[in-house]
Amino acid sequence: MIPPQASLHTGRLILTPEDPLQAADEATIVPALKALGLLGPARPVADGQAFSAGNALGEVIGFTGCAVQFAAPHQGAESAGPWIRIPSTARQPRLLFGRNTRPPRCPACAAPLRDWRGQLPPSAPMEAQPPGCDATLPLQCGTCGAGAPAYRWRWGRHAGAGCSLVSVEEVFPGEAAPLPALLTALAGLGAGPWGYFFVQD
Repeated sequence: MIPPQASLHTGRLILTPEDPLQAADEATIVPALKALGLLGPARPVADGQAFSAGNALGEVIGFTGCAVQFAAPHQGAESAGPWIRIPSTARQPRLLFGRNTRPPRCPACAAPLRDWRGQLPPSAPMEAQPPGCDATLPLQCGTCGAGAPAYRWRWGRHAGAGCSLVSVEEVFPGEAAPLPALLTALAGLGAGPWGYFFVQD
């Protein structure tokens, strides 16, 4: 008999300051997103805070595609659809990556680093989801020889790094993007402009 496989993770849209070394704490992020209408009722999580999506979800995040579908709610969830997780702010940036992550490009010569996973030590992965590690760990370019912390490499929208994160869960990569109202609200939190990327476990 073939053992059942675990279902694949749908994905998540992750927002973080464009400068990975900048941070805004949960006590600043949560009230701003509640005022915007992005956050609904609180949900239990092991790290940080989590919320069901608020009524303004579709006004601050644009969904694309002709058949956008949301996964069934997790056990104990109040409703189906996306939900928002705000992990505890980290002292150093975390590099978040997943099965959708492509080789990053060197900050010096722009060559792709195909063996990037092999350069991260086995002790680097953290317990939290999505998979990640200390973004200050160095990666070395096999083309030009330049070395730089992982957060300085160009990951596109397939991975990223930050101390402060807002994660919109159960969103397929490329299926959603923050609208100007959300990016403007986040930029007003004191950590500069925010960007976004997608991760699938």
